[in-house]
Amino acid sequence: MQANLEPAPGATLAAGTCLGKYQVVRRIGEGGMGTVYEGVHLAIGKKVAIKIMSPELAANPDARARFLREAQLTSRVRHPHAVDVTDIGSEAGQPFLVMELLEGEDLASFIAWRGRLPLDQAVDIMLPVAAAVAAAHDEGIIHRDLKPHNIFLSQTRDGALVPKVVDFGISKAPTDALPATGPALVVTPVVQATVGLMGSLGYLAPEQIEETRTVSTASDQYGLGIILYECVTGRPPFPGDDVTKIFGDILKGRRPPADELRPGLPEGLQRIIDRATSRDPAARFPSVRAMGKELLAFASPKAALTWASTFSETSDVIPALSMPRRSFFARWMAAALVAVVLAATGAIAWGTLRAPAPMTIDAPAPETTQTTGRRSVIPPEPPRSSHRRARAAR
Repeated sequence: MQANLEPAPGATLAAGTCLGKYQVVRRIGEGGMGTVYEGVHLAIGKKVAIKIMSPELAANPDARARFLREAQLTSRVRHPHAVDVTDIGSEAGQPFLVMELLEGEDLASFIAWRGRLPLDQAVDIMLPVAAAVAAAHDEGIIHRDLKPHNIFLSQTRDGALVPKVVDFGISKAPTDALPATGPALVVTPVVQATVGLMGSLGYLAPEQIEETRTVSTASDQYGLGIILYECVTGRPPFPGDDVTKIFGDILKGRRPPADELRPGLPEGLQRIIDRATSRDPAARFPSVRAMGKELLAFASPKAALTWASTFSETSDVIPALSMPRRSFFARWMAAALVAVVLAATGAIAWGTLRAPAPMTIDAPAPETTQTTGRRSVIPPEPPRSSHRRARAAR
């Protein structure tokens, strides 16, 4: 086995570097807290993505704790459209996460070269993303940094796009303490108000700017609304890097309406964007699932059929911690059994009422058989998300 290599601080890991039972193959990108590499499990040969924490952040105890929390929280969001973290380790003082390896590109890059997306494609991307975010909310986890860069479009062998929510590095759980002492957002030094902020410029909800303690699931919904805006217009609503101006525009809701940048945008889709990005969190949809339900009308027929059950009214009344899939299926089975029993009982009773009076004849009457038709009632399948295993990561 090749010996472990210890690169200089800030240097890119060389191909062949060993991190525990994993070996680096090549660098594939940058994450919010470090660099992402393609790697391989030395024992079984499985390809993985390895996220290495930057040496500067690794020296900060708060940042190291946040890095570990990313693995813990992401592993709790068990959803086919959320990236899967499979391992965590440390080598030569460098913490690292091991994730599924995704192949494709992030949504920001996709929009950059495609421009504004066809409406049904934009909605088809947003539905599984909303489902994954809703699954995180069921676990009490708020992402806090939803943006096109953190939506990875994994590509299957047949070319289909599989959206994946990535980078839960600054997610918030109910047991989280107050924000970390150091700034999580790199901005110009003159803007002192950004100290303690969690998120990315242009995608922060107003409440994330005004008071970080008020961040809620509605803040994630705001981020989804901004991503949808960018998908259908081809540009972010708050461009540039002037922090003061961007924060002012976000707080006052100053941005071009989506239908000005995309003439012909359906009024219903404009209303969804406007409501999800309302200045007041209470004016937004009651949940991300409720937002997804409204989006179904603008999805492709296939996507609408696939996600109808996930965003149905039944999903909206499920308590904060979502009902296990087995319970949902059990309810369908119970209802189906009742329907079968009622159908059988009704058929027998009908046959009894219709039976003719007995006939008396000298010769033996031929034996007659009355067949009662019964109709099987098969319950619809429970809501089922795509479980195609993407081979990609970021």
